[in-house]
Amino acid sequence: MDNTIPWRLLLALTALQLLAADGLPPPAAADDLPRLNIWSGQDHELAFQARESWLLLAEHDRRLDGKTTPGQVVVSLPPLVSGSTETATLIIDGRAAARIVIWSPQILAGQDADLADANHTVAEALTRQGLQSRHAGAANYAVSVIGSPTQARPVGLSLLFADRRDLPITIASQWSDVAFGRAAKPGRLGVIYDGKEQIIHDHGHLAYVVLSEKHLADNKVKSRLVIMTPDFDFQDIDNVVLLQSLIQEHQP
Repeated sequence: MDNTIPWRLLLALTALQLLAADGLPPPAAADDLPRLNIWSGQDHELAFQARESWLLLAEHDRRLDGKTTPGQVVVSLPPLVSGSTETATLIIDGRAAARIVIWSPQILAGQDADLADANHTVAEALTRQGLQSRHAGAANYAVSVIGSPTQARPVGLSLLFADRRDLPITIASQWSDVAFGRAAKPGRLGVIYDGKEQIIHDHGHLAYVVLSEKHLADNKVKSRLVIMTPDFDFQDIDNVVLLQSLIQEHQP
């Protein structure tokens, strides 16, 4: 039996030994890297420290930002075109540390919804994020932002940014499925069952609750109501990215 070690394996083992001697972990695979969302058009102080240098590289090794001095990683990028994104790799001291998704200042640009029933403050916040107001008038418009759970549309997606005054909410019998939503930052929603009915309250840790109504014949979703936590922050990029994914899924 040939007990010699292939040269490629020997090279890899040598590299790992050097990294261990240097006190640094081996480089992570791309899929294992933490994924962070950041705005473009403003500075971002990330939770990383460079000992020597750091670099932000987009596809094809295009340099977006970087420093050749030690210290806190602070990314500064010009604003992207509304509705666009850029994905890059953060390299610290020569090793990949994170995947960075860079978003335009108006993440919701290119998406639209019926805001006719939305709370005025909520409608303004969504418009600032680039959401187009579409006063469809039709009850079956795909996405609508509502002011109370009783305004949920019979078809499509309804979004409710709950106020503390809205809670507790008794889940109406029309909703056949209840799903619990967790996000990058916890919210304050919870769901309890008191033996007769399910109730959404504001003493839990859920970021949102999803209620779905299905056709009995084919078990397909007819309408969906997503109730957001009362402390939903429209300035938090992870919150707005979540909204973007929810709305985009239901665009006509």
